[in-house]
Amino acid sequence: MRLLRPHPKNTTSGFTLLEVLAVVVIVAILGAIAAPSWISYANRQRISAVESDLLQVFKQAQQDAIQERRNVTVTINTLEPLPTVDTDGFTQVIGPDELAPNTIGMLALGPVPGPSQITFDYQGMVSADDVPFVVTISPANSSAQQCVIVATILGTLKTARDAECDALAL
Repeated sequence: MRLLRPHPKNTTSGFTLLEVLAVVVIVAILGAIAAPSWISYANRQRISAVESDLLQVFKQAQQDAIQERRNVTVTINTLEPLPTVDTDGFTQVIGPDELAPNTIGMLALGPVPGPSQITFDYQGMVSADDVPFVVTISPANSSAQQCVIVATILGTLKTARDAECDALAL
């Protein structure tokens, strides 16, 4: 018995140039919408990592001063291409490992002009002349900022964002 089969058609399958162009245009529009928010998100994550590391450096310096019963000085290196701090002669880069040079800057402001450093005494306290000590962290291409503040002579540490940093630095 002979099976009935339809005759094969000579058609070509695939996409037309117009369909491919429409897809490329749609993907380009979605990319243009998503890219700025992704860059902004990545910058916020980077400055959050630097802020967290800086807060830990201050806490560790304060704890070392108490445990070893000696003064511990933390210096903020504002001229380095990467966020860098110096704790009693030990220099360390803070923030994420993949951070490119000159993408995040730190600015330390104390109540009086002078070196960007703060010293914790043997009780973990700071001099009354040194407070409030504000270290502002901001990316080079954005207005977003975060800061770490040594707020009182007791060495109270806190963090803030954006306009709060500016208000505390005044």
